[in-house]
Amino acid sequence: MTDKFTRLSCAWREWANWAGRGGVSVSVGDAKSEVAFTADDESFYLRKESEWWVVDRADDRGKRYTAIAKFSDFELLEKYLIWRWSSTARSVFGLESLGPPLYKMGFSSDVTVTPTEDEWETELKSPGGSAILAQPYSTIFSHLMLKSVDEIEEIVREGFPT
Repeated sequence: MTDKFTRLSCAWREWANWAGRGGVSVSVGDAKSEVAFTADDESFYLRKESEWWVVDRADDRGKRYTAIAKFSDFELLEKYLIWRWSSTARSVFGLESLGPPLYKMGFSSDVTVTPTEDEWETELKSPGGSAILAQPYSTIFSHLMLKSVDEIEEIVREGFPT
Protein backbone atom coordinates (compact mmCIF):
# COMPACT_ATOMS: atom_id res chain seq x y z
CA MET A 1 0.00 0.00 0.00
CA THR A 2 1.45 3.35 -0.95
CA ASP A 3 1.45 6.04 1.73
CA LYS A 4 -0.87 8.17 -0.39
CA PHE A 5 -3.71 5.69 0.02
CA THR A 6 -3.11 4.67 3.66
CA ARG A 7 -5.56 7.13 5.21
CA LEU A 8 -8.30 6.27 2.70
CA SER A 9 -7.68 2.55 3.09
CA CYS A 10 -8.10 2.79 6.86
CA ALA A 11 -11.20 4.98 6.43
CA TRP A 12 -12.76 2.55 3.92
CA ARG A 13 -12.25 -0.43 6.22
CA GLU A 14 -13.55 1.45 9.25
CA TRP A 15 -16.67 2.90 7.63
CA ALA A 16 -17.43 -0.26 5.66
CA ASN A 17 -17.24 -2.20 8.93
CA TRP A 18 -19.58 0.27 10.67
CA ALA A 19 -21.96 -0.03 7.70
CA GLY A 20 -21.93 -3.84 7.95
CA ARG A 21 -20.56 -4.33 4.45
CA GLY A 22 -19.23 -7.75 3.46
CA GLY A 23 -16.27 -8.64 1.27
CA VAL A 24 -14.41 -5.44 2.12
CA SER A 25 -10.97 -5.04 0.56
CA VAL A 26 -8.51 -2.55 -0.85
CA SER A 27 -6.28 -3.25 -3.83
CA VAL A 28 -3.71 -1.04 -5.49
CA GLY A 29 -2.99 -0.75 -9.17
CA ASP A 30 -5.12 -2.66 -11.64
CA ALA A 31 -5.73 -1.90 -15.31
CA LYS A 32 -8.62 0.49 -14.65
CA SER A 33 -7.65 2.22 -11.40
CA GLU A 34 -4.82 3.22 -9.11
CA VAL A 35 -6.69 1.89 -6.10
CA ALA A 36 -9.95 0.01 -5.60
CA PHE A 37 -12.08 0.10 -2.44
CA THR A 38 -14.40 -2.85 -2.84
CA ALA A 39 -17.26 -4.50 -0.96
CA ASP A 40 -20.05 -6.87 -1.92
CA ASP A 41 -22.63 -4.09 -2.27
CA GLU A 42 -20.68 -1.07 -3.49
CA SER A 43 -17.16 -0.29 -4.69
CA PHE A 44 -15.14 2.82 -5.49
CA TYR A 45 -12.25 3.04 -7.96
CA LEU A 46 -9.79 5.94 -8.09
CA ARG A 47 -7.88 6.85 -11.20
CA LYS A 48 -5.85 9.76 -12.48
CA GLU A 49 -7.16 11.45 -15.64
CA SER A 50 -4.95 14.31 -16.76
CA GLU A 51 -4.73 16.56 -13.69
CA TRP A 52 -7.88 15.19 -12.04
CA TRP A 53 -8.47 12.43 -9.51
CA VAL A 54 -11.54 10.63 -10.81
CA VAL A 55 -13.93 8.42 -8.82
CA ASP A 56 -15.78 5.55 -10.47
CA ARG A 57 -18.43 3.63 -8.53
CA ALA A 58 -19.83 0.13 -8.96
CA ASP A 59 -23.14 -1.00 -7.49
CA ASP A 60 -24.06 -4.35 -5.95
CA ARG A 61 -24.58 -5.86 -9.41
CA GLY A 62 -21.14 -4.75 -10.58
CA LYS A 63 -22.45 -2.02 -12.88
CA ARG A 64 -19.74 0.61 -13.08
CA TYR A 65 -20.61 4.30 -13.18
CA THR A 66 -17.64 6.28 -14.45
CA ALA A 67 -16.51 9.69 -13.29
CA ILE A 68 -19.13 10.24 -10.58
CA ALA A 69 -16.76 12.82 -9.07
CA LYS A 70 -13.52 14.58 -10.04
CA PHE A 71 -11.03 16.42 -7.85
CA SER A 72 -8.01 18.57 -8.69
CA ASP A 73 -6.43 17.80 -5.32
CA PHE A 74 -6.00 14.49 -3.50
CA GLU A 75 -7.03 15.97 -0.15
CA LEU A 76 -10.38 17.04 -1.63
CA LEU A 77 -10.84 13.47 -2.81
CA GLU A 78 -10.16 12.21 0.72
CA LYS A 79 -12.70 14.63 2.19
CA TYR A 80 -15.39 13.54 -0.27
CA LEU A 81 -14.89 9.80 0.17
CA ILE A 82 -14.71 9.96 3.97
CA TRP A 83 -17.94 11.99 3.95
CA ARG A 84 -19.66 9.64 1.53
CA TRP A 85 -18.58 6.40 3.24
CA SER A 86 -19.43 7.69 6.72
CA SER A 87 -22.87 8.82 5.51
CA THR A 88 -23.75 5.23 4.68
CA ALA A 89 -22.61 4.06 8.11
CA ARG A 90 -24.57 6.83 9.84
CA SER A 91 -27.69 5.66 8.01
CA VAL A 92 -27.15 2.06 9.13
CA PHE A 93 -26.85 3.23 12.75
CA GLY A 94 -29.96 5.39 12.46
CA LEU A 95 -27.95 8.54 13.12
CA GLU A 96 -28.99 11.89 11.72
CA SER A 97 -28.03 12.38 8.10
CA LEU A 98 -25.68 15.34 7.97
CA GLY A 99 -26.16 16.11 4.27
CA PRO A 100 -29.73 17.51 4.13
CA PRO A 101 -29.06 20.50 6.43
CA LEU A 102 -26.04 21.44 4.30
CA TYR A 103 -28.01 20.99 1.09
CA LYS A 104 -30.84 23.14 2.46
CA MET A 105 -28.35 26.01 2.94
CA GLY A 106 -27.57 26.09 -0.79
CA PHE A 107 -24.03 26.47 -2.11
CA SER A 108 -21.44 27.84 0.29
CA SER A 109 -20.56 31.47 -0.39
CA ASP A 110 -16.91 30.54 0.26
CA VAL A 111 -16.58 28.68 -3.06
CA THR A 112 -17.09 29.65 -6.67
CA VAL A 113 -19.76 27.62 -8.45
CA THR A 114 -19.42 27.12 -12.20
CA PRO A 115 -21.70 25.15 -14.53
CA THR A 116 -20.18 22.33 -16.58
CA GLU A 117 -21.07 20.85 -19.95
CA ASP A 118 -23.21 18.30 -18.08
CA GLU A 119 -26.36 20.01 -16.79
CA TRP A 120 -26.41 17.73 -13.71
CA GLU A 121 -22.86 18.54 -12.60
CA THR A 122 -21.28 21.62 -11.06
CA GLU A 123 -17.65 22.64 -10.68
CA LEU A 124 -16.73 24.00 -7.27
CA LYS A 125 -13.59 26.14 -6.97
CA SER A 126 -11.85 27.02 -3.72
CA PRO A 127 -8.34 28.06 -2.71
CA GLY A 128 -7.73 24.35 -1.97
CA GLY A 129 -8.65 23.17 -5.45
CA SER A 130 -11.62 22.23 -7.59
CA ALA A 131 -14.25 19.50 -7.58
CA ILE A 132 -16.79 18.43 -10.18
CA LEU A 133 -19.80 16.70 -8.67
CA ALA A 134 -23.42 15.95 -9.48
CA GLN A 135 -26.30 17.26 -7.38
CA PRO A 136 -26.95 17.01 -4.47
CA TYR A 137 -23.34 16.16 -3.68
CA SER A 138 -21.97 19.41 -5.12
CA THR A 139 -24.14 21.57 -2.87
CA ILE A 140 -23.28 19.52 0.22
CA PHE A 141 -19.57 19.29 -0.60
CA SER A 142 -19.32 23.06 -1.11
CA HIS A 143 -19.64 23.35 2.68
CA LEU A 144 -16.95 20.72 3.32
CA MET A 145 -14.23 21.75 0.87
CA LEU A 146 -12.57 24.26 3.16
CA LYS A 147 -12.70 22.06 6.25
CA SER A 148 -9.72 19.87 7.08
CA VAL A 149 -9.94 16.10 6.83
CA ASP A 150 -9.66 15.99 10.63
CA GLU A 151 -12.62 18.38 11.00
CA ILE A 152 -14.73 16.27 8.67
CA GLU A 153 -13.81 13.10 10.55
CA GLU A 154 -14.82 14.76 13.81
CA ILE A 155 -18.18 15.86 12.36
CA VAL A 156 -19.07 12.46 10.91
CA ARG A 157 -18.08 10.55 14.06
CA GLU A 158 -20.61 12.42 16.19
CA GLY A 159 -23.07 9.94 17.66
CA PHE A 160 -21.04 6.78 17.04
CA PRO A 161 -20.12 4.56 19.98
CA THR A 162 -16.58 5.18 21.22
